[in-house]
Parts: sequence; C-alpha cells; structure tokens
Amino acid sequence: MSQNKKVILLGGGNSISLGLQKNLWEKIKGNEIWSLNYGFLAMPYLPNKQVWVDIRFFEKNIDKLQKLSEQGVSLTARKHLKYAGLTERIELYEGTREQCNYYGREACSKGVIYYGRMGFCGMFALSLAVGCGYNNIFLLGYDFGTTSPIDKKTHFYQGLVKTMSTGVGRPEVYRNDKNKVKIEVNDFNIYTRETDVRITNVSLNSNIPFFRKIDYDTFFEELYAD
Repeated sequence: MSQNKKVILLGGGNSISLGLQKNLWEKIKGNEIWSLNYGFLAMPYLPNKQVWVDIRFFEKNIDKLQKLSEQGVSLTARKHLKYAGLTERIELYEGTREQCNYYGREACSKGVIYYGRMGFCGMFALSLAVGCGYNNIFLLGYDFGTTSPIDKKTHFYQGLVKTMSTGVGRPEVYRNDKNKVKIEVNDFNIYTRETDVRITNVSLNSNIPFFRKIDYDTFFEELYAD
C-alpha cells in the first residue's frame, strides 16, 4: 500500500455503543473523522467533515450545520437545487445510483458520487473517501440494520439526540418482506474492486459481508499501528 492516508467514517449503527464503552471519543481524537448525518450531535468535539445526502436533514438542522461551518468543519452533501447560493459553504456532488457511473477518483473529480440503490449516506461517504484518495478507511456504525428484525436499536444515538430519519428505530428498512437483509446490501461489494484501498468494518455483527470485520480493541491498536 502507498502512503497511509487514514479516515474514520462515523456512521450511526448501534455497534458504536460498544466503542463508547471503551472510551471511543478519547481514543480516536486527533484523527481524520467524518460524521454522517446526526453523528456529530453525539460527539464531544467537532468532526473534520460533516456528510449528508437528504435535503430534509439539511432543512431540519440548518442552524447547527451553519455553526459547524463557522467553526471550520467541512460540509459535504448530495447536490440539490435548494443549495443554490451555498456552494461556498457546502461541497456538493451529484448523486448516482448507477454503478456504471461510479467510481472512485475519476467520478469524484467529475463531481459524481455513487450512493447505492437505497441512497444511503454511508454509501455516499465511503465513495467520497475512496474518491478523495484515502486508502485506509475505518467504518464505524456501518451495521446495515440489526442482527434481528425485532431489535429496534438501529442507531447508537437513539434517545440521545432528536432525529428525523426513515431508518432510526426501524430495522424493517434494511430487510425485505421475508425478514431477510435486503439484497441492496450487495451494493457495498463494489468497493472490493479497490485493491489498493483497505476498508475495515469495526462491527463484528454488521450485515455487510464484504469487508474485514474487527472489534474495537483491535481497531484502537490498528489505528495507531503506523
């Protein structure tokens, strides 16, 4: 692998609760951290970048996002007409659900980001990280739902922050009518093409099967290994 360029993508999955039990915030402080959606509201300090795709998220959190920008946090979102006049504040990319248009550095340079058939922020952020040249990517809270359809604790910040999300507390969003994980999880398989990028999922029970999975103790060791 070439120069080690690391980034932590802070998703929302409840597996992050295991990290919080091990002093997560203190142990990852000082690293490049991208917060996805509502994650920044649960952090005790600022992320380096805040990422979202849903215009409703922006509309409900515009004051908080403006404050992040004023404090030096980079804002990145999927392009929408309602962001007209905000291009100096928000880095915008066209979103595509077509894998053929994906992909990596070339697509990113053209202002196009693949975000999967379900249009998830986690997919958008991962595509962006690859496109920006990060080659050691740690995924936190990338669970794609829960291990059981009756487990309603889908996100680590449930009950801690006020959210407006179709997925929070609703494991059925990630499952089909037979209570199996939706086939759209296979969209993550596209990243296995990036042979020079190491993607690690810090969630042993994640429903995403395509990346190496590790626990939090191993994560903390590898984060500072080099």
